[in-house]
Amino acid sequence: FCEESCPVDSIVETRIFEYHFEKRGENVITKQQLLAIGDEHEKQIAADRAVDARYR
Repeated sequence: FCEESCPVDSIVETRIFEYHFEKRGENVITKQQLLAIGDEHEKQIAADRAVDARYR
């Protein structure tokens, strides 16, 4: 996986997979939008990474 080979935390796999797009072209997400999603779910992501840490 890209997440495992990346030397920094720039790629993170999460349980967040529910995206919905109404119009063609909306499915392109900018860096700022991705960062906003990460900020919104920061606690969940941190908890999941803590649980997964023993396997890394």
